[in-house]
Amino acid sequence: MRTIRSVFISMFAMALATIAIGLTPGTAHAADIYRYWAYFNVTDDKFVAASTGPSQATPADGSIEGYRFAAPADFTKPNLPRADLAKVTFESVCGDTEAKAGEKRVAVLIDYGVEQDASGDEAPPAPEALCSVVEEKANGLQVLQKVAPDVRVETGSFGPMLCGIGGYPATGCADEKADKGTPVDGEPVDFNTGSDTAAGDSDKDDDSNTPVLIGVGVVIVLLGAGGVLMSRRRSSGA
Repeated sequence: MRTIRSVFISMFAMALATIAIGLTPGTAHAADIYRYWAYFNVTDDKFVAASTGPSQATPADGSIEGYRFAAPADFTKPNLPRADLAKVTFESVCGDTEAKAGEKRVAVLIDYGVEQDASGDEAPPAPEALCSVVEEKANGLQVLQKVAPDVRVETGSFGPMLCGIGGYPATGCADEKADKGTPVDGEPVDFNTGSDTAAGDSDKDDDSNTPVLIGVGVVIVLLGAGGVLMSRRRSSGA
């Protein structure tokens, strides 16, 4: 078995021109298409690809976080959560939820993607808009874990990676190549709403999360410093 690291030179040429990245014989090409979770923040009522992974982000009270599972045909243009942000607002998700002193509320939008990107017999769950109530200092990963407790993490070449949310997908971690990219998103879809009003920290910490280099565009959510570098791992000595 071999280790494959998908390092895209064009990304770093634009954003980190002073850093030279060596390609190994097993390096994947930009044309390769993989399924993965991407991480977004909402700024000025628009989804913006996050420049860090959720464990290195500290969402503010009243903010909106987004996650989308897809297989973008163009790694520089990740598919966005299919929410209408004029309707799926912080108030619509968290307006009826109270936070105690020392807590914050964060709206979490989770889009599990389309059937084309499902593996095997799996079917993508319906998109969710959830209100997470956590300690003010909680990071993005802890915010996510509060409302989606079945969060699956695996260790990749560049550190811990976010592989599954709510148990989806059940297996794999950006290591499945897709035959074709996710269709271009059309009209927004409905998001199921719910909330988790219990306060407190997640029982998981992120002390072991490892920073990675940051390029241009989101490609996979690396928990240490995610979003912008595709790392593909196959079991080996890595």
